[in-house]
This record gives sequence, C-alpha cells and structure tokens, in this order.
Amino acid sequence: MKKIKNFRAIILFFLIFLFACGIYIFWRRSFGVYDFSYLTRRFDSGEASEFVPLGEKEGKLLAAESEFLRLYIDPETTAVSVFDKRNGHTWFSSPPDVDADAIAIPFQKNMMKSNLGFRFFDGVRREHQRWLFDDCVARNQFEIEAIAGGISVTYKVGDLDLGIDAVPFFIETERFNERVLAQANPDDWERVRRFWNPSRELDGFMQMSNSIRTRPIDIGIMLRIFNEIGYTLEELELDNAAANVELEIDKNFFIVVMEFILDGEKLKINLPLEKFEVNGDDANIFQIDLLPFFGAGGLEDEGFILVPGGSGGLINFNNGKFREAMFETQVYGVDFLTTTMHPQVTQPARLPVLGIKNNGAAMFAHVYGGQALATVLADVSGRTNSYNNAWFRFILRSSMTLNMSAIPGTTTSDLTIVQKFPYTGDICVMYHFVAGENPGVGEMARTYRDFLVSEGALSPLEQNGDRSLFLDVIGGVDVQRYILGTPFIGIETMTTARDANNFVDFFNANGIETIQMQLHGWFNRGVNHDVAKKIKLISSVAKKNELHELNLRLKKNNGGIFPSVNFKTTNWFSRNFNSTFEAARDGGGFFGFMTRVSRDTLSSRFTNHKNALHLLIHPAVLPLHVDKFLPAYEKKVSLDSIMLNDLGDLLTESIYMRDAVDREHSRLIAVSQMRRLREKIPRLLIAGGNDYSFEFATHLVDVPTEADMFMLIDCEIPFYSMVVHGFLEFAGSPANMRENYDEQRVLLNSLATGASPRYIVSQKPTRHAQNSPHERFYSTHFENWNAKIISHYKIFNDVYKNLRTEQIVDFKILRGGEIGTHGRDQVTVTIFSNGTRIYVNQTREDFDDGRIFVEAMGYVVVE
Repeated sequence: MKKIKNFRAIILFFLIFLFACGIYIFWRRSFGVYDFSYLTRRFDSGEASEFVPLGEKEGKLLAAESEFLRLYIDPETTAVSVFDKRNGHTWFSSPPDVDADAIAIPFQKNMMKSNLGFRFFDGVRREHQRWLFDDCVARNQFEIEAIAGGISVTYKVGDLDLGIDAVPFFIETERFNERVLAQANPDDWERVRRFWNPSRELDGFMQMSNSIRTRPIDIGIMLRIFNEIGYTLEELELDNAAANVELEIDKNFFIVVMEFILDGEKLKINLPLEKFEVNGDDANIFQIDLLPFFGAGGLEDEGFILVPGGSGGLINFNNGKFREAMFETQVYGVDFLTTTMHPQVTQPARLPVLGIKNNGAAMFAHVYGGQALATVLADVSGRTNSYNNAWFRFILRSSMTLNMSAIPGTTTSDLTIVQKFPYTGDICVMYHFVAGENPGVGEMARTYRDFLVSEGALSPLEQNGDRSLFLDVIGGVDVQRYILGTPFIGIETMTTARDANNFVDFFNANGIETIQMQLHGWFNRGVNHDVAKKIKLISSVAKKNELHELNLRLKKNNGGIFPSVNFKTTNWFSRNFNSTFEAARDGGGFFGFMTRVSRDTLSSRFTNHKNALHLLIHPAVLPLHVDKFLPAYEKKVSLDSIMLNDLGDLLTESIYMRDAVDREHSRLIAVSQMRRLREKIPRLLIAGGNDYSFEFATHLVDVPTEADMFMLIDCEIPFYSMVVHGFLEFAGSPANMRENYDEQRVLLNSLATGASPRYIVSQKPTRHAQNSPHERFYSTHFENWNAKIISHYKIFNDVYKNLRTEQIVDFKILRGGEIGTHGRDQVTVTIFSNGTRIYVNQTREDFDDGRIFVEAMGYVVVE
C-alpha cells in the first residue's frame, strides 16, 4: 500500500507540474510577451492623387520643388533626378549614359537602370532576383501618383520568363489576329501559326498547342514574341477571364511602392512595406537593394565615397582596386545569432550612413526607418561597370541553412530556413544634398550632426574643466576551480573597492582628477554575470556603502563610478533564467550563443572555457528583466549611474517561429528600455555607441577610433568623432587591450580623433585569472600601466582641455591615403569650431609643406 501511495503521489506531482507548465505557457502567450508590433515605424505620406507635373525639362517631368531642390522623374523609365539650385548640380538615380558603358553586360545595365531590386525565396526555398527595369518598367507596368511633397510610384513586377503560364492558353480569334499576329515580327509569323490553332474546346478562340509546354526552346520563343509585342499582365488577366481560365502566377507577381518626397535640402525615399504585395503565399521577399546607382560617379568624375566602417573611411573614385572585394558592412555589426564565421575581425558600423562627393557637389545619406536591417555597400569602377557607387541593402527576413546530412560537408541535404514573418514597417532613407563651396567630409558630418540635434539625440556639452580619464576596473572574475577533482565556478577577486580608492589616490597625486570609473564584475558571479534580474553583490569586491563613498569622491571632480551590466547576454550557467522562454533562438530552434571571436578559427562560437559562452537573451523579454532590475538596483546599489555594457552595442534578434523578433524591433525595444533606465538612473555610460543610444548617454566608450581598413578603402577619417565631439564625451577601446600596442600611435590617435584616454586595470596580475576566459585581460596589472596612463592623459588633456565643447568642423588628409599606400599612415589636420587645428603625423617621415612642420610620429597644435 505504501508503494502504491508513493506511486500515486509521484503521478499527482507530475500532473501538477504539467498543469503548471501549461498555465505558464498560456500566460506567456496570452499577454503577448513577444508582440512588439506597436513599435513598428511607419511614415504617413497622405493620400495619393492624380499626378500633374509642375513642369517639364528635357523630357523629364517636374514632380516637386522646394526652396533648394527640384525633383524630376522620367515618365518612360521612372528614373528620378534632383537638381540643386545652389550649385547647379544634378543627381541621377541612374547614370544618364548607361547604354554606352563598355564594361557592363546587359544584366548590369538593367541593374543600373533600376531604382530598386529585390531577392525572394520561392515555395521550395530557391533564391530569385528581380530588378525593376527589366521585370517591370520595360513592360510599362507602373503608375505614377502625386503625394504631399512628391510622388509615389507603384510597380507591378511580373516575371514573364519563368513560365509559359504568362502567355494565355486561349485568345479570341479576332483579337489574336489583331493583337498578336499583326504586331509580331514577320520573321516570327511562321512560328506563331505553327503553335496556334482554332480551338476545338471553345468556339471563336485560338488555342496554343499543348506540346509547347514540354520544349523549353519553344517556351522561350513564345515568351520572347509576346514580350516584344508589349503584352502585359493586365491583358493576360483579361484574355484568361474571357476564356474562363484561372490565372496562376502567384510566385512571380509583386507590387512594390516607392515614395519620393522633397523636404527642404533633402530627398526622402520611403518604402511602405505594408503596401508591398505578393500574389500568392509561396514567395517571400527577403532582401531589397535601394537606389544602387544614385549619385554614381563615372570614369571622368573626381570624388570619393564615405563609408561607415569603424570610425569612417574614404574610397576614392576610380582607384583601380576593382580586383579587391567590394565594401560591405552590416549596420550595428553582424548578428551573432545567424553569423558564426567571420571573414575578418571587424568593427561594427555604428552609424547607418554613407556619402558621395562627385566633382564639386556632395550628397549624404542616412537610414531613418529600418536602420537595423541595413547593410552599406560600395564599389569602384572597373569590376562590372564603369561607375563608382554606394547604396543601402535591407534584409527583411533572416534565413539560415541547416545541414540535414549525417555526413559533414555534404550539401545535398541542406535545408534553408526562412523567418516566417518579415519586417512590415517603413524603410526610409534620407538623402541630404550638401550646401557649400566644394563640400567634403566636414560638411557631411555637420549635416548628420544637425539632423541628430534637431531630433533631440544630441545636446551640447558644457565646459566644466579637465577632460575625463576612462578607467575600467576588473572586480571579480568567474574562474573554474576544483574540490576533490570536481569542477565548479568560483570567484577570483582581482580588485577591491579599497584598491580602486588607491588608484584614485595615485592619480590625484599626479594631477589627474576627473575619472570615469567603470566597475566590471561587481555582482551575480563576476564579469560574465548571471541574468540581470536580481542583484547579489560580490562582497569581496565592494559593499553598497563602499560604492557610494567612491562615487561621491569621484563626483566632486565631475567623475563617477559606473557599475557595468549586461542586458543582452548572460552566462551559460545563469541562475534565475528560463532558457525555454528567455533565450534567443535561430531558425532551427537552437539557442543563440556567442563568445569572443577567435582569430584562430574566425568563429564566434568556439572557446575552451564553458563559462566564456554567453547565451543571447530574447529581445522580447528585455522589458521583463528591466522591470525586475530597476527596483533591485535601487535597493541593493542605489547609485545615480550605471554602465550599459551591451544595450547600446550588441544587436540581436530571435527568428524562431511565431516568437520571432527581428533586428529592427530589437533596436526599438533597446531604445525603449534605455529610455526607462535613463528616467530612473540619470547618468548612463554606454558601451559601443550605436547612434540610437546617443539620446540617453552621458558618456560613451568602445566607440570606433580607427577605420576597418578593407583593401578597397583608401584612407581613414574620424567621421564618428566629427559627429559626436562637443556633444558627448567618449573613449575608444582600452589602449592596453590592443593586440599591437604602440604608445605613440595610441597618443596620436587620441589627438586626431578627440577620444579620451581609456585603460583597463586590476590590482592583481592577470595570472590569477589563468585557465579561464578572462586570460584575455592579459595586460591589466595596474603597476605596469600607471606611468603610461599618466603620460597619455596629461598630453591629451593639455591639448583638449579647452576643446570639450567645440565641434570638429573638418578633417583633412595632407599626406597619405593615395592609391597603393596604407590609409593609416597619414598626415592629418583636425579642425575645430573655434579655429584650433591639430596636426598629426603618423608616418615615419617629417612633414613640411611650407606652412607647417610636423616631425615624424609627432603632432602640432595651432590655436
């Protein structure tokens, strides 16, 4: 009886457990935990009406006009052009002389004539590509309408060369003779008569021979004939309806809408994805290329392309590097959920921007809607055509390939998984046409900076004394230890609050007073901490009162202490974390995870230490975590400052089934949570510095201070610094974490970019963290770096102390950056709004142009 009772108790417990799980699952779904559609951004352009041109010039219709610009559209090709009244320059969406390009093949010419191209998966997950000109415009399948401030163009994209169903099977005899036979080329009359005969099924109709469907050559001939006579999809629908035949071209028919709106000195291009239609459920658009040749420069033009790789880089027109890989970088960095292998270790693009200087005019573009979906591409003449161009590509659905074979390396069993629901908000890109005589990168930076100020994302700094030293302090690190051969994760205290106070004493004694201290590893089991829902202080690192005392001490000199917190990741062994509902998942349902990119394997998922693995947290549960974190922080810490280590840096998504959250909604969720945190915690130090974090940051670290020197890039510029200097105090990555530390180059980089000195230190030597993932802190022992920190800071502060509130208005390359040289070996001048010029020579030769002399690896300040 006792055994039976125990058995019943076990069964009852199991049933209660299943019931509780069911209630939990229902609760999560019923309250829409994963639904963030209310954040979707859309831009209302008003009702469309009949398009009445405002004028005409050389066959182009004047669609809209502002104080500075005129917008024209070609009614035959839908190519648009913008005339700038201030300098007389015209910007074309498609090069005017495309057909004369001696390099481009017909496919490339079709691409250059198209305002947009897209890729889609068909019902069996095969990729297809469409470009508007050949697949729509050449067939006259578009409509132009007027909207407020501009025009809307609706494209009906039907690909007639995918199947014989695009040709009607029955046509009325009289219509056949007038519309087909009479208008076909006489050389094709014999073929037409051979394939068409009076129908035995329908009186008064001509019927196409069934045998044509089995011969691809004959299919191609018939499609060509109907294409040449200009046969449209509307006619196909009418002829099929007359014969009572149902039209089935679902996977080959799309409706695409583009809006062109003038606003002052800028042109807004809007893609209202809600208005995009797919005739059928089998086709899934996943990629859009927008205006790939807008502003392109030809072989005879002089200019450059600005790209946002790292701090920023310039690609000179016609630089002859067409044998190198084209420039391509995903805005806000790669997605570690779907990307595990990296062709090279690169810096994320923190700004969704590009620029083109074409002869004496300049154009600057940035993404305003759908930023997180964007990729920036740029190329030079000579590869596939004669033009230098840059554009944005948008990924509307994520996809991945799973190998279903038991034999590694085989591809016959690969399965492509596509995100079910695409992004449906608006894709919006703003093209600013830069004013001024011979505008360059300075005017481009001013244009974007002014826009961010107008949006409330940037506010001017106040002059308050010395510049800041950014000092990262390593508190507790999680290391693997053993008891009687049994492994467990323990805490190694690398620095205590008392040690941190000693660091401050040392720096104060040497004239450094303004210190922004980032404390890592202060709670929840160390640097790679548990999920940030609850807070458990590591008492051996710092107690609450010690944190408050240190913070008050630093604040007296405009500094502070910023405890570091991860919200986007958690360690693999995290407590208080339900991975079933809270972990991001890829298309196959597997948990997303990452570690530091290995240069040996070029993988973000390879590590020798399990406690180095970071689970990626589902973006949708971030608000739930913040809900619990804020009261816990108020109770356990109660500081007015915090460091967001990944919320303004790492951008992830979750693409598994109905719980999917795409990158753009993930960005919008991060923005909403940073707003909540800023309301409760006044001072936010944000790592990474993606542009959507500017509005909430009081300081930035880990910002890019060097360009990613792709072989296509000719020279490096501090474009990021030019945008934010004078509005946010910022620093790059810790100088002593550089793989190739060069004390003088680190100093010169700070002087050229305005990035404050930043170092990461610990009281104990790094050997105390050996056999752990924190061996990456290979050079943090304070005693080894204190003298270098003082030297770096004093020189930097002497130069920049009075430049805190000044904007960088221009940046010029005086030597270097030519074809065949390494872009980083440059002589440059950084120009500030008060007239100060900082000349930096990062070459091994003295520079003397008759006006200024700068010794090799030196600098000169002219006030």
